[in-house]
Amino acid sequence: MKNEYFIFHDGNVAGPFPIPHIQKQLEQKKLNYTDFIWHDENAWQMLAVYFADQFPAPVNPPPGMEAQKAKPELKAYGEEVFQEGMGISNEAIWFLYRDNTKFGPYRYLELVRLLQTNAASQDDFTWKPGFDDWQRIRQCPEFADTVLKRLTHMKHFGVDKVFIQRRFPRVPYQSEVILHDEKSVVFGAAKSISEGGAFLEVGKATHAKGDRIKIHFTPGGVGVPFNCIAEITQISKTKPIGYSVKFLYLEEEDRKRIAQYAESLAPRSTG
Repeated sequence: MKNEYFIFHDGNVAGPFPIPHIQKQLEQKKLNYTDFIWHDENAWQMLAVYFADQFPAPVNPPPGMEAQKAKPELKAYGEEVFQEGMGISNEAIWFLYRDNTKFGPYRYLELVRLLQTNAASQDDFTWKPGFDDWQRIRQCPEFADTVLKRLTHMKHFGVDKVFIQRRFPRVPYQSEVILHDEKSVVFGAAKSISEGGAFLEVGKATHAKGDRIKIHFTPGGVGVPFNCIAEITQISKTKPIGYSVKFLYLEEEDRKRIAQYAESLAPRSTG
């Protein structure tokens, strides 16, 4: 299975394919760089990450990204804490385009450090999943002055210092969801799932971190609908807008189905 790779696209796993076939599909835009690739030596990861050296850099500047005259200064950090509640993932999903060269992927705090040390500029371009195009760093909400004021000079960027590791591996997932509490009903879509929680994309974030909600999942990779009670642990206020949730109550049979689904996304060789 050394040269066999599987793709997760539009809610389905396809393959195995050789790498040249996958690269051609990307060139023809039949696959997206936000789709996922799997190999027996690696967990699921974005194609943009797997092909980081080939992921296309923008024309400088990208269309619609003309430089603006205002160039706000990067403020110094104010504390030594990275607050997950800021709604910014610290997973390695950020790419940087500088001096006609593309770098990455970086974690959020690594990119902040590059800015702080002048190794990167707010006029440089960045991209992460959910962006329609490359954007200048200073145009990204994650690097707004009000956000940077809440950070300080970080001595460590280790995942154990700034990001809570998940007990269960999260895998790509697609299904419609209904979120409801005692006051309102919100419709959205599940984008990833594990035995311990999920990421739910919504049109507008109307709940707060710590809120407890009831969630109904329509059939997706898990072939039957199921319900759960969950707590919102993180809010993403930029694309993709949504909630990371931790399951507080989940029927054991549903937990087993999720575990089986996650295992099914680890393809096995047929020959």
